[in-house]
Amino acid sequence: MRRKDRYQRALIAVILGLALAALGSSPGGLAGRPPIEGAGQVRWAAPETAPAAAAELPQRETTRIGVLGISSEVGFYLAHERGYFAEQGLAADFERFEAPGAIIAPLSLGDLDAASIAVTAAMFNAVNRGVEVRLVSPQSRYEPGYSQLILDVRKDLADGGAIRDYADLRGRTLAIINFGSPSELLLERALQRGGLALSDANVVQLGSGDQITAFANRGIDAGLLTEPQATIAQDRGVAVKWRAAADWYPGIQVSTVMYGPNYVARNPDAGQRFLVAYLRGVRDYYNAVIADRGGREGIVEVLMQHTPLRDRALYDRISWLYVDPNLTLLEDDLRTTMQWFLDRGLVDRPTELSQIYDGRFVQNALRVLGPYQ
Repeated sequence: MRRKDRYQRALIAVILGLALAALGSSPGGLAGRPPIEGAGQVRWAAPETAPAAAAELPQRETTRIGVLGISSEVGFYLAHERGYFAEQGLAADFERFEAPGAIIAPLSLGDLDAASIAVTAAMFNAVNRGVEVRLVSPQSRYEPGYSQLILDVRKDLADGGAIRDYADLRGRTLAIINFGSPSELLLERALQRGGLALSDANVVQLGSGDQITAFANRGIDAGLLTEPQATIAQDRGVAVKWRAAADWYPGIQVSTVMYGPNYVARNPDAGQRFLVAYLRGVRDYYNAVIADRGGREGIVEVLMQHTPLRDRALYDRISWLYVDPNLTLLEDDLRTTMQWFLDRGLVDRPTELSQIYDGRFVQNALRVLGPYQ
């Protein structure tokens, strides 16, 4: 059976409708990103740049990684480019997808070993329906100063003082990338800061490019945009970056690393080695960008190679993402997000954390590398 047919069968028979619940925006930049060339999924393997010592290892086994080509996946890309996967006896083979919801099926079928997965209703529903995928590590979250989801406000309204505080959003037309996604949850929390509910505003669903056009045409008053679109809208003079998501809801998990049955059950040793390499990449990013210990330009070079954002000047103006150097999962936040999906009928039943999170891989990586210092 062709791979495409297998994916379609899995999506229909095993996780029907999961793609509809997939995240439209995120901090981590899971949507609202610059267009990716090509349709469907694009299979590619970046050139090997492993250190010479890695060549002395036995033949490396391929690790197949599902990605979206976004900045929150920087730990994967650094682990590959800096030879950390190679040092663990792995050779990265990235398979790029255009839609977050399309990754779960091939991951559950064993056609992928690991993947970047957004925190969505689809993720919880997959586990509830017996799909063999497990969250093994957080990837990115929003923290003060490091939030890639921005509430942009139309420039004339911001400059004129019509929107000064959250309460001023009453009766306004507000745009989000997708209904039923964490971006809607975040907008709800922003409105609550002003004593408002979602029903107190006119909330519409618009893609990132359409939001920028709507700002220019005065069709919307504010909108949630991920980077770099939030900065692009400001550069074009149609909106201003008014508040970052972490300003009103710090600590929300937005993306994760998930394993399929290959690493969870069939070859957990490879899964452990994978996460050791990944954590090294995460710490390289943390040191360069968050701890400001030098090396930011090297991070930019890797992101320009592996993501569609290739405008070097934009990297000096966008908000960067946050990754945890010890891969600490904020369990209470994950439960809160799951409950929000449940309350809206997007998840059919509660998911116990023990059903979805397999913490042994992070524990092993910390044993190998030690806590971050």
